Amino acid sequence: KKMVNYFKMTYRCDPIRLLLIFVMAFSAVLNVEARQTEDAFVRCSISKSEFYCRECVTAVFWLYSTNSDIAYVREVQPAALNNGQFSYITNVSELPRPRTERIKGKEYVAYPIAMSIMAIDKSGKYDLSGAVFNVGYNVPVEHIDPYYGRIRTVQTIEKNLTMKPVHFKVLELPRAEEDFAFSGAVGKFSIDVSLPPGDIIVNEDATVLITLSGEGLIENDVLPEYHDAFGVGNKLKSFTESHEFYFNGKQLVSRKNLECIFVPSEINDCLIGIVRFGYFNPVTKSYETAESSPFKVDVKSSAIKVKPVYI
Repeated sequence: KKMVNYFKMTYRCDPIRLLLIFVMAFSAVLNVEARQTEDAFVRCSISKSEFYCRECVTAVFWLYSTNSDIAYVREVQPAALNNGQFSYITNVSELPRPRTERIKGKEYVAYPIAMSIMAIDKSGKYDLSGAVFNVGYNVPVEHIDPYYGRIRTVQTIEKNLTMKPVHFKVLELPRAEEDFAFSGAVGKFSIDVSLPPGDIIVNEDATVLITLSGEGLIENDVLPEYHDAFGVGNKLKSFTESHEFYFNGKQLVSRKNLECIFVPSEINDCLIGIVRFGYFNPVTKSYETAESSPFKVDVKSSAIKVKPVYI
């Protein structure tokens, strides 16, 4: 009543007309909000609907909307499994590009709003659900001002959207042969062994670099079988390791670097043998072994370090 009297005194309008203006403006906002929330939903797509235990897959969360003017998207609650837990999960900042998609005759713009790399170490059927995102839309609103008449403005409408559940299956790894040295890693890996530049002197510390890398997860406590690479004309003294992960646009890449210190004891017969890493390849559905190539080390006599005496 006070508001009506205020507008009546300010704009000298009939109270009934003012009431109609308020109803029209409020109805316009409600209609816009209802239309926008009905035309928006969140869906998660997983790179594989069936994958093996310990295999890394990507999960992309998409916002489907008929309104392209999105002000912001905030995660209110993360997604969770219906049973069990992730053995590995990490967020990825490099998102795919938006795309258009027609669903039931209606065209949507699908915006990637989050992406994760995940792995599960127990087989079974799973549901991923429960993620909630707070979405703000900039929508046009039209109302009638008693002084200026019909006015179009932009208003940010906020709504919480809960993702639709996604179903997937985790497969048990097949049984490996008893004599197979399985590291527990699932993916595709390779090994490179090299010597840094410089002379290697007999009975003095030398370095060999071992790099294990590939698409898939290498746990922090997992190492390649490197002990057999030493012992022929040399002796392993110590080693240090470093580990890194990165996303190559499709899959998680793991890289483990070993810096091994060894002492060559023979000049003509010093060999760096084979380094091995046993893993399961989900593409070929078989156990495989990454191996390095053995090579001889050019070991020099300590006499090259004696400085000549000029007379």
